[in-house]
Amino acid sequence: MLLDHAKLPKLRVQETFSAKQIQMAEYFLLTCIKKAVNKIGWLIVILATILVSCNQNQEINGLHVRSQDYLGQVLPNERPKVFAGGIISTGMSERDISISHDGNEIYYSLSSGDWSTIMVARRINGSWFDPVVAEFARDTTRFFSAPSISHDGLRILFSSSERGMRNQQIWKAEREPGGTWGKPCLLPPSINTTQDEFYPSLAKNGNLYFSRRDTLTKKTSIYFSKWENGEFSLPLPLPAPVNGPGFIYNASIAPDESFLVACAVGRDSLSASKASTYMLFFHNPDGTWSKGIDLVKTLRLPCREAISMSVSPNGTYLFYAAANRTQSYKDFAPGWELSNFHRIRNLQGNGSSDIFWFNFKKVMFRL
Repeated sequence: MLLDHAKLPKLRVQETFSAKQIQMAEYFLLTCIKKAVNKIGWLIVILATILVSCNQNQEINGLHVRSQDYLGQVLPNERPKVFAGGIISTGMSERDISISHDGNEIYYSLSSGDWSTIMVARRINGSWFDPVVAEFARDTTRFFSAPSISHDGLRILFSSSERGMRNQQIWKAEREPGGTWGKPCLLPPSINTTQDEFYPSLAKNGNLYFSRRDTLTKKTSIYFSKWENGEFSLPLPLPAPVNGPGFIYNASIAPDESFLVACAVGRDSLSASKASTYMLFFHNPDGTWSKGIDLVKTLRLPCREAISMSVSPNGTYLFYAAANRTQSYKDFAPGWELSNFHRIRNLQGNGSSDIFWFNFKKVMFRL
């Protein structure tokens, strides 16, 4: 049925409006504009959140990494856990970790085949980047290990030796204006003698603790050198009970010098067959040191043999190296493919040294 347009009622068009009607129309229009702006504003906030989230969530070696300190790892409690598995702790041998005070640089030792060097993972403008060989540790004719960065981030000490770990000495590199490290050089003869000196550890005030091994007796001891007037004083051996029976080496000092951790052989241990263990010594107010506490025995740390231990910049966490095996060759079954060998070779827990960490402050009451 067709409509007869001539019979449809015509719309009445009001040609003039009252002031009240105009005011109501203006209010309605402003309300609509505000709602639209609010919606656009929320859209901008959502987009900004997505962009920030994308910046905070990155991938290193195909693994999820957040921009927070410690490579965005979930912070540990009193139970030790692998540190940055697949990024720092891999199927190779990692140990000797040192972290800058601002949390932007993580240095650690890495051994692969017949070379040992120092790696660094850096956070730049809020983003973490893949670990690379540190600038001062790229001489492939030498071994490098045990980095220790100063509290102000302007100096880094480390061990270096000829291949085969012969003639170990302590070196340093100074930060250049551009942020890179300058050419490394030896510490003075007062530190580096005809003996083996290695594993430096810097306190917040610049004081130096390191290991010295007698090349004839092979006896190792921990030495202390005070930082004063821009140089290290003549080092002295720490008193007993730090230096005592057996061997003690690879000591790391707390930033405030309130305690020291080290590897020890011939001291208290979990079992008679254990070759080495991690020992803790508290620094008393009168300058003396407490009796050593076997951390492996007391805290039941998963560790077959002590390698090295270090302290976080805030003194909260302890990092230690352990060559634990959690991967099993039976995992090759049922196919027994070569790809399974490659897979396990690149995973932590394959028997090579990995880095573990735990919250030391949460377990201090048990010591």
